[in-house]
Amino acid sequence: MSDQLKTLLRRGLSAHEGNRPEEAEKIYRQVLDIAPNNAEAEHLLATLLTGLGRHGEAIDLFESCLSSFGANPAARCNYAIALESSGQIEKAIDQFKQAISYHGDFPTALYHLARLEMPRGHLGQAVDLLGRLLGLKPDHYEGLLLFGDALHALGQEEAALTSLEHAARTAGISPEYICRVGGAYLRLGYPELAQGLFQRALSINPKFVPGLRGLGQALAHQGQYAKAIALLKTARQLTKDTADIDLVLADITLKCGDIAATIETLEAILKKHPDHATADALLLRTKVKLASANTSDHAKAAKNWAKHHMPIAAKPVFANSTQADKRLRIGWLSPFFCEHPSHALLGTLARHLNRHEIELFLYSATPRPDDVTRSWQVMADGWREVFGQDPMQIADRIRKDKIDILIDICGAHPTQPIEVFALYAAPVQASLSAATTGIAQIDYLIGHKEVFSGSLADNKQFSERPQRLEMGPYLPAERDDALPVSPLPAAFGDEIIRFGCIDRVANISDETLICFARILNKVKNSRIVIQDDVLEDSYAAKTFLDRIRQAGINRDRLDLAGAVAKEDRPALFAQIDIGLAPFPAMSLENYFEMLWSGVPFVSLANDLPGSRLGLGLLSDIGLEALCAQTEKGYVDKCIMLSSDLTALASIRENMRERIRNSKAFHPPAIAREFEEACREMWQNWCLQRG
Repeated sequence: MSDQLKTLLRRGLSAHEGNRPEEAEKIYRQVLDIAPNNAEAEHLLATLLTGLGRHGEAIDLFESCLSSFGANPAARCNYAIALESSGQIEKAIDQFKQAISYHGDFPTALYHLARLEMPRGHLGQAVDLLGRLLGLKPDHYEGLLLFGDALHALGQEEAALTSLEHAARTAGISPEYICRVGGAYLRLGYPELAQGLFQRALSINPKFVPGLRGLGQALAHQGQYAKAIALLKTARQLTKDTADIDLVLADITLKCGDIAATIETLEAILKKHPDHATADALLLRTKVKLASANTSDHAKAAKNWAKHHMPIAAKPVFANSTQADKRLRIGWLSPFFCEHPSHALLGTLARHLNRHEIELFLYSATPRPDDVTRSWQVMADGWREVFGQDPMQIADRIRKDKIDILIDICGAHPTQPIEVFALYAAPVQASLSAATTGIAQIDYLIGHKEVFSGSLADNKQFSERPQRLEMGPYLPAERDDALPVSPLPAAFGDEIIRFGCIDRVANISDETLICFARILNKVKNSRIVIQDDVLEDSYAAKTFLDRIRQAGINRDRLDLAGAVAKEDRPALFAQIDIGLAPFPAMSLENYFEMLWSGVPFVSLANDLPGSRLGLGLLSDIGLEALCAQTEKGYVDKCIMLSSDLTALASIRENMRERIRNSKAFHPPAIAREFEEACREMWQNWCLQRG
C-alpha cells in the first residue's frame, strides 16, 4: 500500500473514532477511488455504515472484502454485527461461530453469540459461552451483565447476583454503567439492590437522568410512591424526552387510584410517540376501570391496539395430531407464575386437572421465581422458562412442544409476551382475560356464563368467541376450615354497621365512592373500612383521601388500612358486616376470601365483562340477588341488608355451608368442566381441519 493511501486511512480512522462520520466516509471513499476494492478501506467503510444504519451498503462491502481477511475474527464479527442489524439473525450467528472456529475463544464472538442465543432460549449454551469469555476477560462488563441474566433465567440466583455485583464493581465511577446494573436488578425483581446502585450513580452525578428515573422506579417497586414521584419530577425537568419517566409516573398514579391523571399522562405519551406499545397497553387496561366506560368503546380500542402493535405472521401448518379424543396438550402462558393472585385463583384448578386427559405445560415469563413458582413447577407436566425470550422463539418452542391449546392467563399486561398469540403459537388459542384482547388470532375467551350474559350475550363486543362455563374457571385457594366464622360485628356492642371494601384503590371508581357516600348517609351508625397495601404510602393515602372528600364521605366515618399480614386478614374480615365490591373492576381473589369469612358483598354488573365477575361468584352460591344492575340498586341493596341484622347474621352463619354445597366450589367439578370446554374447542378445530 502506498504512503498516500496509508495516510488517508489513518485520517479516515481518526475521523471515524472521533465521531465525525461524514468526514470519515468521504476519506474512505477517496481511498476506494484511488484503489478500488482496497480491502482495508472497504472493511472500515462497511463498519462505519453499519453504525449509521446503512446495512445493505455495509453488507455488500463486507462480502467484497471478507475473503481478503482470511481467518481474521474481528472482520468476521463486524460482518456478523451488520447482518444482525439488518435482521439476518441466523446468518449472523453462523458468522460468529465461524469467528470462534478460526480463532478459538475470540471474546467479541463469544459475547455476541451468547447475546443472540439468550432470546432463542438456549440458556445453557449462553452460560457456557459467557463462562469462556469471563475466563479470558474476568472484568468484561457486558459479559458480566449478560451472565447474570442467563444464570438467573436458569434459576441460579446466588451465582446471578454474584455476577451482577462484579459488574457493578467493574462499572467504576461511570453513572451510565452503574445504572445499567441497577436496571438489571430492577428487571429481575431486586428493587432494594437496584436502589443502592442508583443512589451510588447519583452521588457521582446528582443530575444524571437515568439514575433519577431508576431510583424512582426502585422506590415505587417498594411502595414508596411519594419519594418516587419527587425524583421523577426532578428527572422530567432535566430532559426533553420524558416518555420513559412519564410511563413510570403513570404506573404510580394508577396504583394510587388517580385514573384521570394516569389517562392524561398516557395519552400525552402516545401523542408524541404513537407507537409506544407499553403506554398503549397500559392505557387500555386503565380505561376499563372507568365506570363511564362501555364495552363497544373498549372492544374498538382493543382491536385498534392489536392492529397497531401486534406482529403480522402467516398461519403455519401445524403438525399436531387431529385425533379429537386424544390426550390434549394445554399450555398456559403468564409472567405471574409466582407470588400473585393468579395462584390463588387458578392453582387449585391446575392441581385437579385429569392428567390422563390433559398434559399441562406452563410457559413462565416470570422475572423472579419464588416459592410459589416452585409450587407451579410441581403441577406442570412440562415447565418452560421463557422470561426475556423473543416472542418468535417462545412461539417456536410452543409449536415444538405440539401444544394443542395455548391459553393466555392475564390479557394484554405490559409484562405478558402477548405477541406470541399473534404469531399463531398453537392451533387453538384462548384467553382468560375478563375483557376482549382485541387479538384476532385468539380464538376463544373463556369465562363464567355470567361474564357473557346481559347485553353481552350477542357476542358483538368480542374479537374472540365466548367459551361459556357454568362455573369457574376460578377457584378459591384452600382455606382453613378450622378457623370459625366470627359473629356479626353489628350484633354486639355499639351496633355500628361496618361496610368493607378490600380491594385495590385503582379499582374504586369515583362513581363507586359516590355510592359509598350515599350508603353512609342513608345508614345511620355506619362506617366503612377500605384496605389496600398502597395506602401505607403518604402520597397514595393523600390521593385517596382527596377523592374520598370529593365524593362527600366524612373522614370520621372512614377507616383506612394499609398492608395487612396474611395471618391478620381473618381479623380484618371479622370487623366487616357487609362487603362492597367496587365497579366496574374488582380483585376477585379478595371476595372469595370475604365470602369464606362469612361476609356477603354487594356488586354491580353492567355491560363490561370485568364488572360481571362479582355476579358470577354470587350466583354460584345462590346470592345473585346481591348484585345490582344500577348504581341506585347498588345503594338500595346495601340499605336493605343493613336494615335486618337477624337476616344478615343468618347469612353469615350459613355462608360456609352455602360454599360447601356449591358445585362451583368443588375443585373436581370445576376441573372437569374446564377439561370439557378444552375438548370442545379442540373438536371444533379438528372438524374445521377435516
